[in-house]
Amino acid sequence: MKTNIIHSIAVCLAALALPFMVACSSQEAPMPEPISEATLYMNIEQIGNTRAGTSSIPDNEKMHNVRIIVLHSDGTIEHNRLYPLNTPQEQKYIILKVKPDEKKRIFLFANENNVSAVEGIDGGSKTLTDFFDGYTADAPGFENAVNGLYFAPDYSGGKPIPMSSMYEIDFPKNDNFEGTFYVVRVATKFTINFLNWRGEEVTVEKFSISSYADKNFLMAHVNDSEQNSTLFKGKSWIDWLKEVSDASNENGGSTATETSEWLKDYELPSQANQANTYTHGSVVVGRPTVNIDNPGASKPGVAKEIPVFYLPESKNGKAETTDGEQEYAMTIKIGGKDEPFVFKLPNLKALFRNTHVVVNITMYHNHKIEVDVIPYSEVVLDPAFGVEIEEETQTGKE
Repeated sequence: MKTNIIHSIAVCLAALALPFMVACSSQEAPMPEPISEATLYMNIEQIGNTRAGTSSIPDNEKMHNVRIIVLHSDGTIEHNRLYPLNTPQEQKYIILKVKPDEKKRIFLFANENNVSAVEGIDGGSKTLTDFFDGYTADAPGFENAVNGLYFAPDYSGGKPIPMSSMYEIDFPKNDNFEGTFYVVRVATKFTINFLNWRGEEVTVEKFSISSYADKNFLMAHVNDSEQNSTLFKGKSWIDWLKEVSDASNENGGSTATETSEWLKDYELPSQANQANTYTHGSVVVGRPTVNIDNPGASKPGVAKEIPVFYLPESKNGKAETTDGEQEYAMTIKIGGKDEPFVFKLPNLKALFRNTHVVVNITMYHNHKIEVDVIPYSEVVLDPAFGVEIEEETQTGKE
C-alpha cells in the first residue's frame, strides 16, 4: 500500500512539472485550434410573483416540465428538447452541447401540456406540444411562428400555469457559456383578503373584477418604445421584471415597490376580448376576536377560505391618460344589502403577466369598506363613493 501511494505522488509531480518544462522551451506554444463543440450550462428558474410576495409557491405555479429550443444564428433549430420533471420544481439545471462562436436565441417554456389549443398558425389550431414537435433539427421559421401564437389560458382545477421567455446570447469562440435563465408565468394572480371588524359574521354573496382579456400571446409582446427604454434603463424586460419581483417579495412587499414604475406598453392579441368579467361566488367571513383588556390583541374575522384565482394578462386603459395606465373595477355584493359596492382598484396600473395583486378589504361597523391593494395606498369607500348604505349600530342591527 505504501509503494502505491509513493508511485501516485511521483506521477502527479511529473505531470505538474510538464507545463513548466514547456514554458522554458525556446519554442512558442501553439495557439489553440477553434473548437467545434462547446457546452451550454443553464440554470433555469421561474421569476417570483411580481408586486406582492407570497410565503410559499403552490405546485400549479411551479415547473412540471421544461422545453428548450436553441436557434443557430441563421434562425434554424439547433436543439428542441422537452424535459419532464418528476416533481414540480422552481429550478432546473440543464447541460447542452452546442456550436460555439455564434449569436443564439434560446426559447424556454414550461407546462406546455396545459395549452390544449394554440391559434395564430397556418392550418388552424393545434396543441402547443404538437406545434413544438413540428420543428426538428435545422428547421427554419420557428421564431416568427412562435411569436404569433396566442391561446385562451385555463387555470382551473390547479392546472400548471404556462411559462415562457426568450434570451439572445453571444456564444464565445473558444469557451463554454454558463448562465441563469428565467421563465415568466403567462398569468396574473389575485389574492383577496376579507377582514371583518363588524360584530357578526358577514356573507359576501359574490364579487367580481371587470375588464380582463380572454386570450394571451404565448411570448410576451413588449414594445420597443422610448417609454419602455426609459423604464428598463438598459436592461431587458425580463431582468427588469426580476428586479421588481425581488423588491416586491422583500418583507412581503417593501416600500421600494411603491415608487417603482409599471410595465404598461405591451400588446395583446387583436383577437382577445378585453371586456370579460370574473365573478367569484359566496365567501363567509367570520366574526372578529375582541380582547377588551388588550384591544391591540384583537383580530379581525377572516374568510374560511381565502379567494385566490388567476386571470390572463390584460389591458384596460384609462381614457384620460396617454402613457397606457390601466384601471380595473371591483364589485362586492354583501348579504342583506340591495346595492353592491362598486369601485376602481386603487393603484393597479397594469396587468402585465406575472403580476400578483393582493387586495385587502376591511369591513367596519358603519358599512364602510377600506380597500388596500398591497403594497399601495388605502381607499375608504362610503356612501359618497356612489353607494348609499344606511348606518348600523354597534350591535350590527339597523
